[in-house]
Amino acid sequence: MGEFRTSSRTRPVAAAVTDVGRQRKHNEDNVLVKSDLGLFVVADGMGGHNAGNVASALATKSLDNFFEATRAGSLPGPVPTDEQELDPEARRVVAAIRKANHDVFVISNTYTQHQGMGSTVVAAYVSCETEQIHVGHVGDSRCYRIRHGEIEQLTKDHSLINDALALKPDLSQDELARLPKNIITRALGMKDAVKVDIRSEQTQPGDVFLLCSDGLSGMISEQQMLDVFDVTQDPHEACELLIEMANEAGGTDNISALIVRIQLDAQDERQPNSAELDDTRPLHVDEFGETVPPAAVHEGQLQVDEVDLDVAAQQVHSIADSSLRSQAHSAPGTVARMAAAPFTDRRSRAAAGSGRYTAVTTAARPPAKEAPPSKPAKRATEVRVARCAHCKHELFIGNRFCVECGAPIKP
Repeated sequence: MGEFRTSSRTRPVAAAVTDVGRQRKHNEDNVLVKSDLGLFVVADGMGGHNAGNVASALATKSLDNFFEATRAGSLPGPVPTDEQELDPEARRVVAAIRKANHDVFVISNTYTQHQGMGSTVVAAYVSCETEQIHVGHVGDSRCYRIRHGEIEQLTKDHSLINDALALKPDLSQDELARLPKNIITRALGMKDAVKVDIRSEQTQPGDVFLLCSDGLSGMISEQQMLDVFDVTQDPHEACELLIEMANEAGGTDNISALIVRIQLDAQDERQPNSAELDDTRPLHVDEFGETVPPAAVHEGQLQVDEVDLDVAAQQVHSIADSSLRSQAHSAPGTVARMAAAPFTDRRSRAAAGSGRYTAVTTAARPPAKEAPPSKPAKRATEVRVARCAHCKHELFIGNRFCVECGAPIKP
């Protein structure tokens, strides 16, 4: 078995796109792509602007920090009774989500403006050593697997409808129709402890895993999701098409799509039948610690989203367990806002959009061969900031406290 895995070694290639949608003013979703850690996360915040987005940012940053801190060591603390039968890699995912829940709970119960905030989360850990994927989730953010032309939902929503069906499986469609549709029964930050559902599956070359918020799964069907992969195998293009389809269907919520494609490692990609992988090969540039060319890093990049995540990280580090501090400011999974690159074929209508996309990939996408002759320069997004009078830390105008020293900010 070991020799077989060595000859068919696989690796994940991933991309993510998050969009505000057409009816919301703020995006409370957050996504994380860390291929060097094998970690992929979608979090859907709740609680309104300056609460829901903080909760989802805290969740993704806490997961990132936990995986960084446990990269080469054992998990902290004793193994809980309900986790003793789990695979060690699955146990790591569960422990990370529980830590994220604690961090969100602490901040929610410390600051008035964040009271009641929470977040759903779906996190996937892809192990190249065991060729397994471990999917943990809380709430109604989902994970789908596309394999051999079929799609399967790997997660089960923690919703009022599903809980009612678990108690009474013979509920009629009329009875189900009378139940509220968007009530979730489990989320990060609601209590200091949370039950995490975990599922482990063996991966195969060609598998595609779609992690998404309910802004996507609630707007388009599984068949529509599957149809996208008949159009393109490129993870980033597929994410953009899924976002556009959800917006065309109404875009009633924030929309996030994260796609992880399992493909043969570099030495196996030289096989003749690997031609279809050409478009996604640039995505693995920084998976082995290589530096991304500066031009690729800064092209179209805006600072606003990095500031959001830094604020969230500082809140976690100053209030919650600081032992999980890692390179938060230099992590390759930092969300960067960039315009969606136009396609050169019939998919251009879907890709054009309105420039609201936030894209995250494992590496920069290659530039187009020919730049448009008269493309206007992207205008920088204005971010209003102030400085704390006590410690001089930079803040968003409107903050009620300094996230660095905790001093109150006078209006």
